[in-house]
Parts: sequence; C-alpha cells; structure tokens
Amino acid sequence: EDLLPRLAVVSRPRTTTMIQFDEHGFRRRVEEALVTLQKVLHSTRRPTFALDVPHSYEDKYLLAEFVTNCGLAAQCTCLEALGVGTQQLATLVEWSASETVTLRLAGRQRCTFLREEEREVESTSKVVKESTIFGKSEQKVVTRVNEWFWKIDVEWELVAYAGTMGGPRQLRLQGRSGSAQLKTTTSATPEPAGQVEFIPTEVPITWLLQQVKLPGGLVGAAHVLSFKIDRDAEGCRTPRRNPQVEAALHAARELCAWSKRVCQFMNQRIFSKAERCAKVQAHTGRGFLALIASTHQPSELFVPVLPLFEARPAEEEADAAGGDGDGGDGDGTL
Repeated sequence: EDLLPRLAVVSRPRTTTMIQFDEHGFRRRVEEALVTLQKVLHSTRRPTFALDVPHSYEDKYLLAEFVTNCGLAAQCTCLEALGVGTQQLATLVEWSASETVTLRLAGRQRCTFLREEEREVESTSKVVKESTIFGKSEQKVVTRVNEWFWKIDVEWELVAYAGTMGGPRQLRLQGRSGSAQLKTTTSATPEPAGQVEFIPTEVPITWLLQQVKLPGGLVGAAHVLSFKIDRDAEGCRTPRRNPQVEAALHAARELCAWSKRVCQFMNQRIFSKAERCAKVQAHTGRGFLALIASTHQPSELFVPVLPLFEARPAEEEADAAGGDGDGGDGDGTL
C-alpha cells in the first residue's frame, strides 16, 4: 500500500496528488521482511537495500519492473483468495483483451414478520397481606409481555463481469447467505420491511488482467506477469516517472480503495447483524455464521514486494551473464 511520492512534472503545470511516504516505517518493514527472507535463502546470499549496493541506471529500471511484477503477483494471489482459480483467471484474461472487466460485490437483505407471542412474567417481589380471619397471604404480581419475532435473511455475492452488468459475460466467484431470528418488544420492524438491495461496490481490474500472460495460450497453464517499462516512450523520464508505472500505481490505488469499501460493506451490512442476532437462536436457516467465508488478519499476510539488490563480485556477474565478461562495475543484481 505504501506508494512513493509523486513528483510534479516541471515541463507543464498539472494537479498532482501528494502521497505521504513514511521512510522510517518503510525501512523497518523491509528489515523485518529481510529476517524472514534470510531463513529461506542460502547462507551466502546477502540481499539488502538498493541504496547500499553499487548499480547502474538500467538496474533501476529492472528493479522497478521486478517490484511491480511482485506486486501484481500479490494482487493475483488476492484474486485467487476471492475465488479466481486458474480456469476463471484464463477466462477473465480473455475478456480483458476486448472489454473492461469489473469486480462487483453486492448483497441484499429481507426482513419478514413471523409471529407475535404473549407470555406472563412473574415479579420477583411478593405482596403479603394479613387478615385477622384468614391469617397471612402472599401474592405475586404477574406482567403480560408481548414479543414480536422477525426473520432476517442476508446474502452477498462477488461477481466479475465484462462490459456492462447483466450481460452474457458474467462469472460468479463466490457468495454466502444466512438467516436468523430477531426478537423485539415492539411491533416496529427492526430492519426495513421487505427486500432491500445494498449499494454495490465495484472496481475495474482490466489493466491487471492485461499484464497476465498464459504460456502458449494454454488454459490451465501457469500464468506469468509481463509488466515492462517502455524506455523509448516519449513520456518515460525515469524508472519512477513513466506511463507504465503510473498505470500500475493507479490500478493499485483503485484496488486498495475497493478493498477498504469491501471491509466497510461487510462490517456494516453483515457482521453488525451477526452480532445483533448472536444471542437469538436461529430456528430456521443456517444462521449468520454461514455469511462468513473466511477471515484473515493483516499480520498473517506476507507481501512479497521487496526492493532489494545483492552485491556480487565482477567474476561472478560474468559467469551469471553466460561468461561474456560483461559484469559492469560491480553492478548489483536483483
């Protein structure tokens, strides 16, 4: 989620969105990731910050491409967790070649009146009466209580579609439904009566899908990511300031914003109702627990976007390049 601050182009005035960059926090997270990375690497490997390794300007482009492809791989992993398997991904990639592909989270709820019940509730206090003829007598106060029972049905679904919603190219990724009973002490409906459609939240993923290539066009084959920076393009100024990186950052921001809206959607529309009905037994339906597909804590996720270089001797660089002797001036490697 951390994005480098945008730099204003001096050649022409334009409106820019400044993004605060926390260098200290960034370095701390990379250092923590290096500890984990070192556990799986050979003991002779010593990856470190690109700033600390001599490298050429072309290496900066290569690093930008490498890190962006790692970021795209992480986004594809998120799509996989949302239900985009190998077959579904191949279908979406095919759609993205000619149409805009969009992810859409939608849901609905229905509040139905079930019944009204009346019951008697005895008071905990007693009324004692004394009589010279009959002696002492005890009486309890009984209160009649009316209760109204309602059935709350909630469902949500995540779909991907090409073009416009409702068209022939639509793919359901996953969805859940659940119901519970809610008891009130008044006749007013606890939720809006009838069926209510939640406002859907959408995000385009066309650009991301266009970076995915299937080797040989084979459905089911392992996909590869093909992000490249066009160094000869007119708008390419630096490894950071070029149209391809700008497009990658724009797509990442949109997906990040959509993820936050999804969290808000689930918290307000789904989890809040589950908590409200937690103490009421669901006599019909599977209960609101069926609405929850799975949960992941942010601390459990490892984001494999590490802008690292590794210093190697010139002779080792020559061997890695095929023995042509062009090892540069101790250039770093990814």
